[in-house]
Amino acid sequence: MTPEAFIPRHVRPAIIVAICLLLLGGVADRSMRTLRGVWTAAYTPLATPLAELPTVIGSFVFDRDLPIDKTILDVANVDAFVHRNYVDRADRKHIALYVGYWGRVNVGMGHGPDVCYAAVGWMPEAELQEHVIQFPTVNGPGAATFALHRFSRTDHESIERLAVAFSAVVDGRFQSSSRGEFWHKPPRLQSQDCPPFLAHVQAVARVPEEAWDTTEFVLLTFVQELLPSLVNCFPHEQPASAAGEDVTNPVEGR
Repeated sequence: MTPEAFIPRHVRPAIIVAICLLLLGGVADRSMRTLRGVWTAAYTPLATPLAELPTVIGSFVFDRDLPIDKTILDVANVDAFVHRNYVDRADRKHIALYVGYWGRVNVGMGHGPDVCYAAVGWMPEAELQEHVIQFPTVNGPGAATFALHRFSRTDHESIERLAVAFSAVVDGRFQSSSRGEFWHKPPRLQSQDCPPFLAHVQAVARVPEEAWDTTEFVLLTFVQELLPSLVNCFPHEQPASAAGEDVTNPVEGR
């Protein structure tokens, strides 16, 4: 029997997020360095701490912070993160939200759920779908591209299913992949003067039986409600710290 057998089912997606962080963190983001032509110790601070993300998102309310082992965080090398469980007030559905932020352009992670979930035994149920999510910003309408993944695996003679919404945010642009070949194609959400940064946004929900469509609708609605506040956390036009400056940045949540 695996340790997961002792973890409540609604918490397991959060555990998977932590496992994926460890797998993702083993890859230095060399493609980012090459494409940007940048190698610098500059640090771009968040405009607003991720900890200030709302505790109420649509019909979901904050349940608790989900811990991530320090060893995993050290490998992932994030500058800031939140990892939370939200619960729907009506039907008690759970969504695990992870946002990881890198304000330094010479670090980061090079792949997403399509790689890391498969590496820990989850099989894709279908090809990923891309969804462009519209949402309001202080500067007018915004749009973010998210990949929607379906995964399943057999666990103690039952089938577990996960719906995963993922986006990589590169210098203010939301895109469905964090792989280098996609980094300069989507239009920026922020100004062209937005300083360099990278973020991963991932929301995970268990799928009861075959209720894929219903669960995915709930998941994407949650993300849509989250986005206005999340965008306000990301850098806009404020300058990054000077190149070469030794910036101490304690990771939020540690």
